[in-house]
Amino acid sequence: MDTPLEFLNTLFARLNNKGIKYCILRNHEELPENIGNDVDIWVEKKDWGKFYHMVKEIANTLNYTLNYTLNYTPRLTVKGEGDYFLSKFTDSGLQIIHLDCWAHLHWKGICFIDENIIGKHLKWNEKGFYIPSSGIEAAINLLKDLIYHGKVKEKYKERIKEYALKDSSNFLECIQKPFGKKTSLFILVNAQQGNWQNLEKNYKKLRIILFLRSFLYPFSQLIKFFYYFRAQIRRFLINPHGLFIVLIGPDGAGKTTTANNLLNSEIKRLFQKKYYFHGHFPYLPEIKKIASIFKIKIGDINNSSNQDFSKPFGILRAMIYPIYYGFNYFLGHFFVWKEKARASLIIFDRYFYDYYIQKQFINCPKWLLRLIEKLIPRPDIIIYLKNKPEVIKSRKSELRVEEIKRQNLLCEKIIERNHKRSFLIETDSPETVLLNVQKIIIDKIKEKQK
Repeated sequence: MDTPLEFLNTLFARLNNKGIKYCILRNHEELPENIGNDVDIWVEKKDWGKFYHMVKEIANTLNYTLNYTLNYTPRLTVKGEGDYFLSKFTDSGLQIIHLDCWAHLHWKGICFIDENIIGKHLKWNEKGFYIPSSGIEAAINLLKDLIYHGKVKEKYKERIKEYALKDSSNFLECIQKPFGKKTSLFILVNAQQGNWQNLEKNYKKLRIILFLRSFLYPFSQLIKFFYYFRAQIRRFLINPHGLFIVLIGPDGAGKTTTANNLLNSEIKRLFQKKYYFHGHFPYLPEIKKIASIFKIKIGDINNSSNQDFSKPFGILRAMIYPIYYGFNYFLGHFFVWKEKARASLIIFDRYFYDYYIQKQFINCPKWLLRLIEKLIPRPDIIIYLKNKPEVIKSRKSELRVEEIKRQNLLCEKIIERNHKRSFLIETDSPETVLLNVQKIIIDKIKEKQK
């Protein structure tokens, strides 16, 4: 057996045998056969060290690569709580298991569920694992999205209402410490009545009450604030989980196909958000739009079939484009930094390296390109998609074989110059290319984690 089912059954059996307090917080109805997007699991704080080593040991036994991070979403424990991404390449492709593991259910370091109550009311599920009591599950499903986003998730509404009616005592008990008796009753009554609009209208007031009441426990709250801000510092300044990937190669090499396949593949589960850019960041207007104001017609440099770009530009024009769009790339620094910290995947084709490759910029001084390259966001991974000139010619008939050979040679020089983060992939088939890019991404995450 080589499926996520084997991993989860092994994990649940070990947790049960060791007497570790845990529960699957929500979306447990189809577990362990069907994981869905992730597995939300709560483990009592004192057992986090054991849990971490247990997951690591099972991953090694079942040949999974374990990527563990505190950066995906800030956590309040030193080690153990966080996101576990277990990956394995099987005959059917890349397989990923995401464990979203919590000791404290919090908003900006302030707990909205009393975790001490969760462990007192665990229920045994006949499939071999523990779940929270109905009331506690309803409170978690309600408050996790309400406090964070000001909305109650549609798919949970009926269950929240049903469980809040069925188990009101545990619902109240797990939120009374963070919210107080009066506010807890307000939340419970509105949940039982399905009055979601009233709850969403008052979510900011609930945040304020949560914040003010946290100072009733000053010592423990200060510790939680410390861990939260430490996690934020790690997230934004120390080895963020996100990746910035650039695809290079002549037109027809398969950059767009590879980017789209990657964004729709299993690898997307390793990232919170996905971005795909073609050419440059959308901060500055296109030069052709500026030219049109002055009634000057110029073509699109991203369209290689345009006859205006079939021969090299003069030196002045060849310098204007990289300088102008180089500033546009420079403005992308904050975006790349922010999104990598948020565990996003950023994919670019036709990045700044195109100014080295495209024929129309032959006359641009190389020192200028090198200078601008040092000032713009640096990719984590550069992938050169290589194919035979004759194959590319069949896809892009407007390019001559000699021109494709010239561009291939320049792409090779780019990856030689950036050899520590560059890779060459032969584009034999889209499936093989996708598999190889996925392996590169997994290896890069492992490398960053070390």
